[in-house]
Amino acid sequence: MKAYKLVRMGRDGNIYPLFVDRSTPFKVGEWIYAVPGPMDENGKVKSKLGGLAYRPGFHCSDIPYVTHIGKKGPSGKIEFMDPDYVWAEVEVTDTINYQDEADRNGRNPRTGKKNPRDADLDHLPYDGYYRYRTNPNMAGEWIIAHGMKINRILSDEEVREICRSYGYEPMPRFISSGRKRSGFLQRFRALFRR
Repeated sequence: MKAYKLVRMGRDGNIYPLFVDRSTPFKVGEWIYAVPGPMDENGKVKSKLGGLAYRPGFHCSDIPYVTHIGKKGPSGKIEFMDPDYVWAEVEVTDTINYQDEADRNGRNPRTGKKNPRDADLDHLPYDGYYRYRTNPNMAGEWIIAHGMKINRILSDEEVREICRSYGYEPMPRFISSGRKRSGFLQRFRALFRR
């Protein structure tokens, strides 16, 4: 199944995960399989952001658009795409659809009401995936999958076109002037020469 993954451009020309296991580069064009991240003393996954909820798997999206990851603007809210992040077009494993199990986990056994924040798995979705929404206001859904193959890096123009086809205006990329901009452009262009 086609999906999109936000990844970080390394200064070495490789692409990396954003927050968990940040030092292991992704392989492009090969199937890779998720392993659970290391846990902290509170039962959370260790990450650059601090402890995260345990939802093992590759977190992808059905639209190359997020509003909760990026750089803050003058309003104090996230208004810009991080200069080191790019969107990748990926394929994810879809042999087994774990959605029913995830949805059951999100149901209150007493009331039967579904809480979307709890509709997840506490294990890897081996050979498969499920969809997850952190909140009802997010665009699209996360696709949490066991396996992923990065096919290619999308240009900012491609991302804009896809987002607009879904009715969203993507965040502009935050790029400072001078040498940092030049370094970003060189690394970004290098991703397309592979």
